[in-house]
Amino acid sequence: MFRRLRDTLIEIQGHHQLTKGINRAIASGDQEARTAFTSGTGTLAAALTRRGRDTRGAEVYDYGARVAAVGDGPERVHRLNPT
Repeated sequence: MFRRLRDTLIEIQGHHQLTKGINRAIASGDQEARTAFTSGTGTLAAALTRRGRDTRGAEVYDYGARVAAVGDGPERVHRLNPT
């Protein structure tokens, strides 16, 4: 049970960092981020629900594809979650 709780906390922390990175990218004027991340999926939904996880995953994939289409490298995508 302790492992399950620990894993859940780690998952929440990771999604929290990713949510902050997404918000920073949008606030800085990143048009690909603004276009890709439209669902408003929050940290808890992404970490704790299948629907949230799947939605967040699809948005991250879409963002990566949009960044690649404009010719930027993977480091731009990795900046969303700098940990």
